[in-house]
Amino acid sequence: MAVAAAAVAGYAVAGPGALAVVAVAAGVASLVVLRGLVLPPSPMSPPEDVSGPDPAVPPPVLSSFSRQWRRRSRLADAQASMSAYESGLRGQLERLLASRLAERHGISLYEDPAAARRVFGGGSPGHDSLWPWIDPARPHPPDPPAYQLGIPYGTLARLLDRLEHL
Repeated sequence: MAVAAAAVAGYAVAGPGALAVVAVAAGVASLVVLRGLVLPPSPMSPPEDVSGPDPAVPPPVLSSFSRQWRRRSRLADAQASMSAYESGLRGQLERLLASRLAERHGISLYEDPAAARRVFGGGSPGHDSLWPWIDPARPHPPDPPAYQLGIPYGTLARLLDRLEHL
């Protein structure tokens, strides 16, 4: 609203040139604000020596926008392509399952996969149909075709819900 008012006032006082100046200034200001929202502030520090990072200094933290964008991108890629699911999301889901089973049920996914499957299924036929998507014994295809669709949205949603409630 303020930009529109400034543009009208500039046009009334100085003509089309002032209108263009206001539009460019508003565009630059919006890019600066957007950059501040997307990227975390970088501390002013001397260049790092070649011996490696200082272990006392924590690694840079991604902004919440960047983390959320990456997470959504991985999920969308896994739904669009089986190779993206196999190479990325499947491993993450498998590690999450192993962690949940170990922490909450005292079961090792890799040492006792039958018990892991029983607990994961929980006696529900709907959950049993999800097991092949996360089964660690499922062979990893060398290169699924690029055109092969990945995990369906409904299946992924049910799988994430099951892992959350496990």
